[in-house]
Amino acid sequence: MNGMNRETLKQAIQQSYTWKLVVKNANPSIDSFKMPDLSIYDVKEEATAAASEDGEENDNDGSVQQVEVDNPYASVTIRPDAESFTVPDLIAAEADTLVDQIFTDYASKLSAASVGASESEETTAAEEKETTEESTSTAGATAAYTLTLPDLSSTISDYMQQLAIVWKMSPKNGDITGYDSESGEFVFGGSVAGYAVNADATAQKVMAAIEQHNYDTTIECEGEKVSASDSSMKSKYGTIGSFTTKTTGNAVRNKNIKLAAAALNGTVLQPGEEFSFNKTVGQRTEAKGYGGAPAYNSGEVVTEVGGGVCQVSSTLYNAVFRSGLTTTYRRSHTFAPSYVTPGTDATVSWPGPDYQFINDSKHAIGIRAWYEDQTVTVQIYGVRVLPEGVSWELTAEKTADLPVPAPKIITPDQGTPSAGTAGSEWQAYKIIHKADGTTEKVKDHTAHYSGHAPKQYAENVAETSVAESSTEATTTSSESTSSAAETSTHESGPGTGTSGETKASPAPETSPSESVKTPETKATEHEVIEAPGQAVSPAPGEDDIIQEGP
Repeated sequence: MNGMNRETLKQAIQQSYTWKLVVKNANPSIDSFKMPDLSIYDVKEEATAAASEDGEENDNDGSVQQVEVDNPYASVTIRPDAESFTVPDLIAAEADTLVDQIFTDYASKLSAASVGASESEETTAAEEKETTEESTSTAGATAAYTLTLPDLSSTISDYMQQLAIVWKMSPKNGDITGYDSESGEFVFGGSVAGYAVNADATAQKVMAAIEQHNYDTTIECEGEKVSASDSSMKSKYGTIGSFTTKTTGNAVRNKNIKLAAAALNGTVLQPGEEFSFNKTVGQRTEAKGYGGAPAYNSGEVVTEVGGGVCQVSSTLYNAVFRSGLTTTYRRSHTFAPSYVTPGTDATVSWPGPDYQFINDSKHAIGIRAWYEDQTVTVQIYGVRVLPEGVSWELTAEKTADLPVPAPKIITPDQGTPSAGTAGSEWQAYKIIHKADGTTEKVKDHTAHYSGHAPKQYAENVAETSVAESSTEATTTSSESTSSAAETSTHESGPGTGTSGETKASPAPETSPSESVKTPETKATEHEVIEAPGQAVSPAPGEDDIIQEGP
């Protein structure tokens, strides 16, 4: 203790032991165990950062649909891996308390020594000096402490309860386990027993090691197998949800769609597992083969790497809906799409927004996705979720037209004028087709789409532009007339008189209104720009949608 402060004392405590207390997963079927992705249950903050180089622009202004589902890992704060869990250093966590304990004890002993010295006032100076030296030596000797740890049983019990949740393995009854890309078929596994950790028994083993000051050891968890059924589920699997949409003739956009569908194809989700489009497909970059295609950003048609991928996420959303699974996060586009009915879309960008759904069925599901002949199809492969004879359909109806936004004033170098478009609001419905042949129409969600702001020149800019165009047209017309007369004078041909003189035809009259494109004319031409998922015809129609039920 002599010469030691709180920090050096804390360091001395930490150097007096080695902590490497590990709990090992004793699951005999560990090779078949898949750890849950705990990161997706962390606090979700939608990414809205600006796109990185070669990345995608964000589409963050659409309506949000979010469903909170029961989180089986809500109480889990530890982050073990599949095979082991390293117990956090609990002595280091209690270091400040231990230092307080030592200093309190030391001060108490010094006080006791001081009292003892004052009671020896009658001793000689030499004896007093000797006694003082002995007291100091004694006080120094008693500074070697055997630390008493606080009760850690509650903390260890909590850790083991969490470990039992994370390491729980449900029995596999012959569900799909993977995808064979060569055959294009999902692979079925055999029956595999599950496993359940005995949290209380495991906590007792860990506490026994701590009480024996054995902080550097590996302890196998206690647990038991959970029997699985011997019957295969293969005969019960089938397509439980499917949807197809038409794409445009844009070759680059179609390539982007094909790449995203291929990345999605073959995905397998276990029961309770949540799907993320961005995590599954990954960032759309030129290095992966994605190209620039038309997309919307801040109300403008821009060329975006990965443009068109939203058609894949929207097609997936419709297939998921028809399968009876639960969408947990979806955002509609800022502007109404054309490849699906507005209100039934799901936009994605990197790093966000994302599209997410959860496999809340009792069996693993698979996703099939492909592009062919300007169509993209997504199917959900699994064991029926909806009751036999029942199917769901997603439709939407426009409920209101919203005003055209205020005009945006531009200059000629910023583009040409264009007419704006109105926004709209849509009500989406779940159509339930029942086994008895009846149907039920239930409101599902609403969607809001912005209109496009008209682009207009400032009044003086527009007048100058028109005047300049008129002057150029008149000059061009005059030059053409003069050139024609010159040519007639020097060339012989039809219309040449016997004297060799040419009879020039009168120059055609040119009106500025015939040769100058007005802002209205330019706006009409501008509107045929092919927007994402939109052919030259700007109006979305039901003919662009092919719907398939389960």
